[in-house]
Amino acid sequence: MNSAELIAELTDICIRQAEIIKAQQYIIEQFGAQVREEEALAARNRLKELVGDWET
Repeated sequence: MNSAELIAELTDICIRQAEIIKAQQYIIEQFGAQVREEEALAARNRLKELVGDWET
């Protein structure tokens, strides 16, 4: 394998790694949104426990 082929192979590896990192970032963002939603629901439920159901 000559230098140009080696550089091309390494470049391809970097591109594939970048795609994986982008996919991981997307999943982490989705997970974070889900966690925030669950935390908000837990806080609302706790507030209902403390003050009752204010919507009725």
